Amino acid sequence: MKVDLHCHSTCSDGTYAPTEVIERAHAAGVTVLALTDHDTLLGIDEARVAADSHGMQLINGVEISCEHTLSGGYGKNKSTNKIIHVLGLDFTDRARMHATLQQLQDSRATRGQRITEKLSILLSIDYDELWQQILTKAGGNAKAVGRAHIGQVLFERGEVKTVQKAFDKYLADNKPAYVAIEALSMQHGIELIQACGGKAVLAHATRYQLSATRVRKLIEEFAALGGDGCELPANSEPLSTRRMVDRSIAEHKLAVSVGSDFHGSNMPWRRIGDVPTVNADQQAIWQAFASLA
Repeated sequence: MKVDLHCHSTCSDGTYAPTEVIERAHAAGVTVLALTDHDTLLGIDEARVAADSHGMQLINGVEISCEHTLSGGYGKNKSTNKIIHVLGLDFTDRARMHATLQQLQDSRATRGQRITEKLSILLSIDYDELWQQILTKAGGNAKAVGRAHIGQVLFERGEVKTVQKAFDKYLADNKPAYVAIEALSMQHGIELIQACGGKAVLAHATRYQLSATRVRKLIEEFAALGGDGCELPANSEPLSTRRMVDRSIAEHKLAVSVGSDFHGSNMPWRRIGDVPTVNADQQAIWQAFASLA
């Protein structure tokens, strides 16, 4: 069984339609996949038809943007507010999940427009021209606009040398064009996922621009709020990082999850099916999935 429990389609900020995501996962040998688009379930039905045709198991999935204030630290850094991504996996009450997430989706359209407004001023670009390019990149769906779409447009326009530079210079947290997204608290995100019958997993704990101490603190607080599991660091991250996360997971008795965070051509370094290996002493989150029982 080859598992990938974190990937994206054009229903959020991926570049491939759900069917093509499944095709690529199948070609990579994946047998159990979760499509985890940002704050939306819209790609799941299409993905399930494609998965069934290949004899693959599709797990209900979503990646929810949650607000969380990390405590600890010293002086001016005593606490820090972050948007933390929580994966909802194997939930069954899709109607309840969809109703809650629709409110977040509605806020995405205005967020994309506000970021575009800031960029049009910063870069002296006509707003309507820039927004139309971003909207086209998102398949004409304003609610699907994510920072990855915006970064890709900036790169294609020659405003930055790479998509990552767009984040580093303009789009990352607290950068000049950053706009916070409307979000559930991390506690409410976990509670929503579990109330809908699913498992709540902390996504990519080491990718929030936090110190090692704060990463450990984040994992501790996620567990304290009742979270079920933690995603293991990508294979591209240092072995020392993996070992640190392994220790925190063990300390707080969390299950582990694995996912490529595949987005497609806008983040080609994340390849579908390229996931870390679970250690023999770790409990895999999918062993508790009702849909795999």
